[in-house]
Amino acid sequence: MVLYNVLKFIAKIVFNLIYKIEVVGLENIPEKEGALICPNHYTWADPVIVGIVTPRPIRFMAKVEAFKNPFLRFLLKYLGAYPVRRGEADLNAVKNTLKLLKEGNLVGLFPQGTRVKGNDLGKAHSGVALFAIKSGKKVIPVYISGNYVPFTKMRVVFGKPIDFSVYSKDKLTGDDYFNLSQIVIQKIRELKEGEN
Repeated sequence: MVLYNVLKFIAKIVFNLIYKIEVVGLENIPEKEGALICPNHYTWADPVIVGIVTPRPIRFMAKVEAFKNPFLRFLLKYLGAYPVRRGEADLNAVKNTLKLLKEGNLVGLFPQGTRVKGNDLGKAHSGVALFAIKSGKKVIPVYISGNYVPFTKMRVVFGKPIDFSVYSKDKLTGDDYFNLSQIVIQKIRELKEGEN
């Protein structure tokens, strides 16, 4: 993780020169326990800004297409990212995510699975609740506020952990996981509304 820390240090300097970054709710991130970090997703810079303000390293799930570029593959690998095939049941990504969570890592996952423009936060994919329930780990909703215009304020708000453990013994269907995952989007929406 030496390169991760070096790149994080550089990115932190650059982002703090370009933006005025305010962070709220860092106390909601567990100090040692694994957890899912789930921000809204507007642009390519979202994982960078969340990564530089979070004290612990985050292992972000990234679309497999990004790993086809040799330079990006090198960079993503050393940043701890791992690939997922979107739009299909990627068992390797599922196993990898559950393993990372159980080992106590923070896993970064954009609940919508892709960038969502405008005011609507969209819908969460079923995987959010599935990973939380199967791993027994909590979900930290995150709202990134701001438009990344240079020299403006960006704000990253970490919400209170969402505990899905009450559903761990239930026999859940795909629809159940999808519906439970919308709780995460609702919590991000509440963080957004708190900004207005």
